[in-house]
Amino acid sequence: MWNTYIRVKSADDAAARVREAGGRVLSEPFDVFDAGRMGVFTDPEGAVFCVWQPGSHLGSAAVNEHGAVNFNNLHTDDVEAARAFYGAVFGWTTIEAGSPMWALPGYGDYLEELNPGLRAGMKQMGAPEGFENVVATILPRQGGPARWSVTFAVDDVDAIAARARELGGSVLAEPQNAPWVRFAVLADPAGASFTASQFVAENR
Repeated sequence: MWNTYIRVKSADDAAARVREAGGRVLSEPFDVFDAGRMGVFTDPEGAVFCVWQPGSHLGSAAVNEHGAVNFNNLHTDDVEAARAFYGAVFGWTTIEAGSPMWALPGYGDYLEELNPGLRAGMKQMGAPEGFENVVATILPRQGGPARWSVTFAVDDVDAIAARARELGGSVLAEPQNAPWVRFAVLADPAGASFTASQFVAENR
């Protein structure tokens, strides 16, 4: 499986908040040389996630471009319980954008500094109010346990699905349209699943 890492100021403080909110600590925070400090937890439904307190390694240097992560997704059938837990641990709220999405108040300000004009571009495309603060999505479980999954941005999802088959992987869900994107669910030869997502503004 792919792991989801959430950046925090203190992995130890995050562990304490996880316990207080009803989650479990699977691995107490530990140092990864000088790169950072991490811990492994579950929410009350059992969905596993990690936290990362940066040292010399801050996190992903590339996102939202072909071949890079562009979303992490919580699969749950108890959105209200998830709201309570992740709100208590990370201060997340939710916005409605066809389906509920996790938002971190003020995150859009950080993104605007990195990419001036981001808010204006989102507004021009017709993105939902507050979308610049989105940090992850919430999806129904559709079988299997509650879990986190990862989505990679691609330029051509149909070509990527075909390539996955050629390389010995499998296509768990054929390429299909959804709001803003065309996506497919793939698995590598070992069975680790992930979503490949192509941004398609016309699908808004």
